Amino acid sequence: MSSKKIKINPDKFALAVVSGSTLTESDDVKASKMALKRYLSAYLLIEDYNNLEDRNSSIFNSQSVAEMMENMSKALQSKY
Repeated sequence: MSSKKIKINPDKFALAVVSGSTLTESDDVKASKMALKRYLSAYLLIEDYNNLEDRNSSIFNSQSVAEMMENMSKALQSKY
């Protein structure tokens, strides 16, 4: 498991999502609401991803993965 964490800037990601979107709404208010909805959805999605990445990397650092693999190996050897 890699010790490098991927951290995505939520603002830049959300802006990229909105910039890459085609807004087809006929009036400006509806188009603005749709753009805001896309921005917020993308922003919150990346915040959730970053939080999950932080939690997983703190739980599964290289030492704990090595210990887990060693324990699994011992368990399998004693069972078979």
